[in-house]
Amino acid sequence: MKLELLLDEIQPATVTDQKDCDVSGVVCDSRQVKPGALFVAVRGEKQDGSIFVDDAIDRGAAAVVSDQDVNTARKTCFVRVADARLALAQLSAAFHGKPSGKLDVVGITGTNGKTTTAWMTRDILKANNMRPGLIGTVEYEIGARTIPANRTTPEAPVLQSYMAQMVTAGCRSVVMEVSSHSLAQKRVAGIDFDVGVFTNLTREHLDYHKTMEDYFNVKSLLFSGLGGGSKKATVAVINIDDQWGQRLLARNGLKSE
Repeated sequence: MKLELLLDEIQPATVTDQKDCDVSGVVCDSRQVKPGALFVAVRGEKQDGSIFVDDAIDRGAAAVVSDQDVNTARKTCFVRVADARLALAQLSAAFHGKPSGKLDVVGITGTNGKTTTAWMTRDILKANNMRPGLIGTVEYEIGARTIPANRTTPEAPVLQSYMAQMVTAGCRSVVMEVSSHSLAQKRVAGIDFDVGVFTNLTREHLDYHKTMEDYFNVKSLLFSGLGGGSKKATVAVINIDDQWGQRLLARNGLKSE
């Protein structure tokens, strides 16, 4: 895919030394850079991707995307954006042909019950010939292929690649566990969901989110995005036996049925 077409997806603030070239992939780990890759330097919990820019260029990166100034003397195309993580999700989706638009996508979030709900939903879809893929805590399913999961919701480049592979494998739908970390880090920002499911909210992951209010606000992101893309007939399934589910219902102006 041409670099120029990819950059059209993210409305960059500035682009220096832009070149007309084919992009071979989108990555956020410099160790995964192959010649022609687009390297997006994101801030992690422990390290900042900007310190690996030179390594990415040495490995053949066609361009570097960042939301901060990059300290390097190397010559390559540099793309400055407002939010590198959002850009990573958007670029990954565009590179893989926006696969969520070709699938019925069910996103399941909540503290407990995501995996059970995901597997039950997958089996229901399978029984109705919806040929579902699966993204979750235990494994990822792509057609007849099963991949052991190393995290509940992968980083955007991997997630979009798996969804594109699902389309190629003949899947018609995908059931996805959506972790709070993936919502906070915008890993699913490039995904058009058809259905959002909320199970419950309990006191976990406060080492990351700090307060229950912050935790709730992050979980709410899945539902505030419903219907914001190309899919208008979206559905929210919310457990209103949970007090946070009641708040979620009221926050989004949804009608209970």
